[in-house]
Amino acid sequence: MSDNSNKFHIYALQSVLFKGRTDWYFCFLKAEKIAHALALLAEHAPQEFRVEMRDLCSVASQLPRSILDFTVGGLPPEVILADIFALLSQIRLCITKASITKENGTIIVAEYEALAERFSASLLPSPFLASQDFSLPTEDQTPALPTKDQKDIYRTESKGQPERAQKILDFVLKNKGVSIKNIAAAVSGCSEKTIQRELGVLIQKGSIKKVGDRRWSLYVPA
Repeated sequence: MSDNSNKFHIYALQSVLFKGRTDWYFCFLKAEKIAHALALLAEHAPQEFRVEMRDLCSVASQLPRSILDFTVGGLPPEVILADIFALLSQIRLCITKASITKENGTIIVAEYEALAERFSASLLPSPFLASQDFSLPTEDQTPALPTKDQKDIYRTESKGQPERAQKILDFVLKNKGVSIKNIAAAVSGCSEKTIQRELGVLIQKGSIKKVGDRRWSLYVPA
C-alpha cells in the first residue's frame, strides 16, 4: 500500500462518515473489493451467462453505497444484512448453474460470509462502553488533564512492563491510526483497560496522540 493510500485510509477513518469505526470502514472496503472481483468474473463468464453475471455485478456494486448510507443513519442494519444474504444466495445459485466456477464461487461466498460476520459484530456494543459514551459532548465539556497523582499511578503501573508498552507503541507507529480494539487484537494478553492505561502513558511521553472522541478515538504517531 502506498503512503498516499495509507494517509487516505487514516483520513477516512477520522472523517465524520466513519467516526473512527474501523469495522465499518473494513466492511465498506471488503464490499468494494468483492464487487471488483465479480466485475472481472462477469467479463470472462461464458457468453450465455454474461448478462446474468453483469446483473449480479450491478447488485454487488450497490452494497458499498448501502454501507455508507448505514453509517450516516440512512439505512437500518437489517437492510445491509439482507442485501449480503441475498448476494450469498445469488452466488450459490450461480455456482449450481456453472455461471461461476465452483472454485471462484466458493471464494466469493467465503468473502461475503466474512463480511456478514464482521458487520454483525460491529453492531454489538463493547462491554467496556459506558452509557455516557453514546452521548455527544457539549461545548463546555473539555477533557480533564490527569493530576500529578494519576501520572504517578500511570508510571507505577507501567513500570516493569516496557515490553508490552513497546509492542503497543510499535503497533501504533506501524499502522498510523488504530483503535483500542485493534491493539487488543494484535497484542495478546492485554485487556482493553490495560491498553488504555498504557496509551495514556505513551501520550504523556509525547510518543503518540489521540484523535477523535470516546468510542470513536484513534491513536496515531505524535
